[in-house]
Amino acid sequence: MEYLVMTEVPPEDVIERAKRFFAEHARLGVREPEAGTIIFDGEIGTTEFRLDRAHGHTNVRVRTDRVAGLDVTDLTKRFLYTLGHV
Repeated sequence: MEYLVMTEVPPEDVIERAKRFFAEHARLGVREPEAGTIIFDGEIGTTEFRLDRAHGHTNVRVRTDRVAGLDVTDLTKRFLYTLGHV
C-alpha cells in the first residue's frame, strides 16, 4: 500500500516520532539508507518512509509490503494519524 500525508512536522521530527512509535508498538529493525528515508522491517512486514519539504510543509510518502490485516500496514496508518495533516 502507498500513502501520502502532508504535515507541518519537520522531516527530522517525523523520523524520530516514527522510531519511538514503532519501537513501542512492534519489534521491527530500523534502517536509514539515506537522508529523509527510514525503513522498518520485521515479521509483520516492511514499511518505508520517504520525507521531503515542499511549499512549507513535509511530504510523508509511505510504502508498505502488505495490503491489510493486523500487520505493518495497520501500524503505519495508526502512526500517520498521529501527525497533524495539512
